[in-house]
Amino acid sequence: MSNFLSILVEVLKTTLPIFIVIAIGYFIKIGKILNEEATEGLNKLAYNIGIPVIIFTSLIKYKISEIFSFKLILLFYVIFILFIFVVFLAYYFTKLDKKIKGAAIVSSYRCNSAFVGFPVLLSAFGTLAVAKAGIMVAFLAPLTIFSTVLIFKFFDPDAAGVSKKKLLIGLMCDPLILAAISGIIISYFGIDLPVIIDSVLDMFSGMAIAIALISIGASFKFIHIKENIKLILIASLSNLVLLPLLGLILSSLVFKISDIDRNIICILLATPLAVSAFIMGKEHGSDYNLISSVLIISTIVSAFTMSGWLIVLKLI
Repeated sequence: MSNFLSILVEVLKTTLPIFIVIAIGYFIKIGKILNEEATEGLNKLAYNIGIPVIIFTSLIKYKISEIFSFKLILLFYVIFILFIFVVFLAYYFTKLDKKIKGAAIVSSYRCNSAFVGFPVLLSAFGTLAVAKAGIMVAFLAPLTIFSTVLIFKFFDPDAAGVSKKKLLIGLMCDPLILAAISGIIISYFGIDLPVIIDSVLDMFSGMAIAIALISIGASFKFIHIKENIKLILIASLSNLVLLPLLGLILSSLVFKISDIDRNIICILLATPLAVSAFIMGKEHGSDYNLISSVLIISTIVSAFTMSGWLIVLKLI
């Protein structure tokens, strides 16, 4: 019992500060300190500079042999492809509106691995976990982006065509992917960065997590939550419980990876819906109100589910 309580206290020390900062972001928004444009600017700052700096600085601290694992990347792909397939079939045969189907499917598997997963991993398991996670998220980005676009298009065939060239350029210029590639190159060749650059990167990485978390809270809009509440809860729990459960089973029983690698995968999969899913849903004419509602509910509920997953991972 005392061991469980000590683990519980340790987990709450990790998760509570993260979700308190998210809540502060919401209250900053309703206090009109931030408007819509400022919130959008925070999101862009966090995604384009803050989180990439965290990935890059974590990667360059280790040798490439310590952080790169083809087996982990393969496992990540297997988990997502299998889960997307099952969720797609589950919703395909329902009588829901097509746009709602697409929004629900995407909301069931898109994870906020960078904005929420990295802070939790950093606090719970350190920079090595973030370095490994950075590589995994970068390699997974093509699958999540292409699958999201394809699902939105499949359930809205009348939508405007998607430029393959634009999609490919956007993927190649994605800040998270560029940060991971740059970090891998620096790590592989053992290049030492100048002290001044190190200091600048430390300053950016220090503020990055707070900016990312505040931007999540500031993005909350509760107006549409009453619509399709049952579907919102199903999508949220799929993302927060079923996806990481599949990851835990495959990690432990099939691929039989190390405990730290298993923990990284489970935490990345247990994160709430990604803000980028809402942005893409709006761009592609999907039911972005449903996606926005799942974003809010999954983020709030994840304060409890992610704490639960951390407890489970520390006990097994």
